[in-house]
Amino acid sequence: MASLFLVGVAVTFVLFCIASVVVYRLYSHPLAGIPGPKLAAATGWYETYFELFHNGLGGQYTFHIKELHAKYGPIVRISPHEVHIDDPSFYSTIYTNKQGLDKPDYLKWRFGAPSALFSTPEHHVHRMRRAAQEPFFAKGRILGLAPTIQAKVDQMCGRLARDFAEQGRPVTLDNLFASYVADVTTKYSFDRDFDWLAHANFESPFVKAIRSFKDIAHPCTQFPWLARALAAIPHPLVRVLQPSMSCVLDFQDEMRRLIRHAQEDLQEKKYHQADKTLIHGILHSGLPQAELHMELLKDHAVSLVGAGIASAQWTLVIACFHIVSDGRIYARLKTELENALPDPEVSAPLDKVLEKLPYLTACVEEAVRLACGQMTRSPRISRKPITYAQHVLPPGTHISADTWHMHHNEVLYPCSTAFRPERWLDEPYAPAPYHSRPLKHFMVSFGKGTRRCIGENLARAEITVALASLFRRFDWELFETTYEDVRVIRDLVAPDVSRESKGVRVLVKNVGKSEVY
Repeated sequence: MASLFLVGVAVTFVLFCIASVVVYRLYSHPLAGIPGPKLAAATGWYETYFELFHNGLGGQYTFHIKELHAKYGPIVRISPHEVHIDDPSFYSTIYTNKQGLDKPDYLKWRFGAPSALFSTPEHHVHRMRRAAQEPFFAKGRILGLAPTIQAKVDQMCGRLARDFAEQGRPVTLDNLFASYVADVTTKYSFDRDFDWLAHANFESPFVKAIRSFKDIAHPCTQFPWLARALAAIPHPLVRVLQPSMSCVLDFQDEMRRLIRHAQEDLQEKKYHQADKTLIHGILHSGLPQAELHMELLKDHAVSLVGAGIASAQWTLVIACFHIVSDGRIYARLKTELENALPDPEVSAPLDKVLEKLPYLTACVEEAVRLACGQMTRSPRISRKPITYAQHVLPPGTHISADTWHMHHNEVLYPCSTAFRPERWLDEPYAPAPYHSRPLKHFMVSFGKGTRRCIGENLARAEITVALASLFRRFDWELFETTYEDVRVIRDLVAPDVSRESKGVRVLVKNVGKSEVY
């Protein structure tokens, strides 16, 4: 009897504590006056439900937040500690170049790579790590890499000409572009050429690994202890308990192997290598020794390769689908490329020719916009009070916006789901009430501020060179592919389509001289 009484007291105490927290969050918390669902203000489980379970899909909170803004206005409290602001003019206040803001600590476990550049919560640590990598992604450095990118594009075109053109055999662009970008990225990062473009059907293990990273993103965000537990469990046991993680573990092991090769180069006094690849550069950058241990370097490598492949690959898929789908866009791009590149087999310089082609550039820009980059919001922690719409957000508030809301703002981008390269021609300015700024100011696929994606120049070069060569050298036709194959139905940090999709598939036509490869 006494034990039952003690259990009752314990349960009552726990319920009282929970009720007290809920009452505080709803009525006494500094964010209590921010509009939004009471349940979201009361508990983080509201977000968890939408990210893991809603519609049997998960990854739905970004879309739900858009619905909340339609109901409550431009500022909404979306969790006990976070507000989301849907106002393009306010975006640069949060993601600013003027001051570096910390990210919430729990976000570093999102992809199980807590020391990666994009995962680093503390601004001062992020700045130090970024400084070691940034020189390798400067515009001039990427222009120097352009011949290597073109060589991989030439190889890609050669495979298409030899094994697919005029054969009625479809190419799955998702695989093709993953292999292409993986080959460029690993060559630049490690001076290792895996030559995935030579593999049958362009199927590289990176595709499965990226899928698995996306699948664990929300569980590890909602339950950071899960990522820590996975990291602590011996890998053979993880493979038994969660077989789908095997490709992630294989990917991480491969990154460790490549890092060891780079370490051996420097130990053997091959200092001429120090400026050749990204990993060699990091190892020789003068970072504190604590920043150079294997697991931290592995996290950097995972993020550089994984994020670099996923972003450029999806943008190329989006671009090709929409260009081939629209005869008007297709014809205009082909005409521009034919005029600029009379001989389809002769490549053109990236900076002096390709980047100066207005319609090609507009197609790249529109594909980048629709591809969205990172969909999921990335909150910043305010260091001082911020006033928005007469609401004072106290220091320590998690404040966020996101690419999806920005790029589907119907004032900035009318018919935002449509692929309209023309919206980027003639250096347009944004419409009222944002007309004082160029439209590109509101392009945030690569983020903004001190944490802007470090690989933007590389991604744009990969996309531009590939589109120019592919559409100049070949004609294309969609094969058993519809808009459903690119329609985003889930936010897994990166955009995700239906699992029923077989990818964007095309037939290669009219090869011309390319058949001599």
